[in-house]
Amino acid sequence: MKAILSLLWHLLSSVGILLQLLRYVLRFCWALLLPRAVTAAQLLAIQSQLAVELNRSSGRRKRHSQFSPAFRILWVVLSKLLDGWEELVHVMKPETVMRWHTRAFRAWWRWKSRPGRKPVALETQQLIRRLSKENPLWGAARIRGVLLLMGYEAPGEDTVRKYMVKSRRPRPDTTNWLPFLRNHLDVSWAIDFFTVTTLGFQVLYVFLVFDHARREVVHFAITPNPTMERGRRAAHLSRYARCFRTPPPEPYVTVSCHTALRSGLTRLAVQH
Repeated sequence: MKAILSLLWHLLSSVGILLQLLRYVLRFCWALLLPRAVTAAQLLAIQSQLAVELNRSSGRRKRHSQFSPAFRILWVVLSKLLDGWEELVHVMKPETVMRWHTRAFRAWWRWKSRPGRKPVALETQQLIRRLSKENPLWGAARIRGVLLLMGYEAPGEDTVRKYMVKSRRPRPDTTNWLPFLRNHLDVSWAIDFFTVTTLGFQVLYVFLVFDHARREVVHFAITPNPTMERGRRAAHLSRYARCFRTPPPEPYVTVSCHTALRSGLTRLAVQH
C-alpha cells in the first residue's frame, strides 16, 4: 500500500513539474510574439521589484521607506503605458500603485495651478494699443480674436481691455443693433432651425418663423429628414402666411391664399 501511495505521489509531482515547465515554455513563446518595447517594459518592471527585494534583504532600506520616489514614478508610468501591469506586481498591491498615481496627479495639478499669471509680451501690448487706436470701434473681444488669428498668444479680454488706448473725446452716439431692431420691429421676422428628440429617441428637425410685431408663430414645419429643397420650400411657404394677418379686401384673395398654403403643405407632407 505504501509503495502504491509513493508511486502516486511521484507521478503527481512529475505531472506538476511538467505542467510548470510547459507554463514556462508558453510564457517564452508569448514573449517572442510581443513587441520589443513591451518585453523591455516587462523586464524593467521585474528588475525594479527584484532590486527592492535585494535592498530589503540587505537592510539598506527601512520597512516604511522601502519604495524610493524613482520606483514610484516608474510604476506610475508603467501603469499608464503597459497593459496587464497588475499581473507584474509582486512586492506591492495594485491599489498602492493607483494611490501613487493619485498623489502624482495632485502634485502635478498643484504645480500647474500655482498662483500668478504669465506676463504679456511687450510686442503684444504694443499691438493691442495699435489695433485699438486704429480701430476705435473695436472692443476687447474683437481685438483678442484678431490676435488669435495672427498667431499671437492672446490674453483674456480683461487684460486686453487694460492695454487698449482710451479715447479722450466722447464717443458719438451711433445706432447699434438694439435700436435697429426696435425701429424695424413691425417688419421683422425671426427664423430658427432646431432639433427636438422624441420619447422614442428620434430626432425631428423643426423650422420656425416668428413675427416680432405680433409675437406669434407665422409658420412652422417638422420633418425627420431635412433637405435643402424642403428648407427652401418651407421658407417660401412662410410668405403665404402673411395673407392671414389682415382680412383681404376681396374674397378670391382669401381663397387663393388658403389654396396655396394647403397645396404647399401637401407637397411637403408637413404635420402642423
